[in-house]
Amino acid sequence: MDGESIELRGTGRLLDLCLSAKIAIDHVCGGGASCGTCRVLVVKGAKNLPLRNELEQEMASDRDFSFEERLACQLEISQESDFIFEIPPSE
Repeated sequence: MDGESIELRGTGRLLDLCLSAKIAIDHVCGGGASCGTCRVLVVKGAKNLPLRNELEQEMASDRDFSFEERLACQLEISQESDFIFEIPPSE
């Protein structure tokens, strides 16, 4: 999906919304916040998102994530969430 823009609708974990929309996103640990492969970069609207939960905060601290880097498996999306994100290339 290089460079494509896709609008996601719904609520729930960003990882689940991506997978439902057939957007390829790595998630080696299956969504347990233990691998970091589902990391996304929020390029617009990061302040519109909920704060990191405990698992995501631990991973973010361990890996020195910026404010804009989030784990799709832990990011809960609500109807009010308005943001743009990119999926970085696999490492």
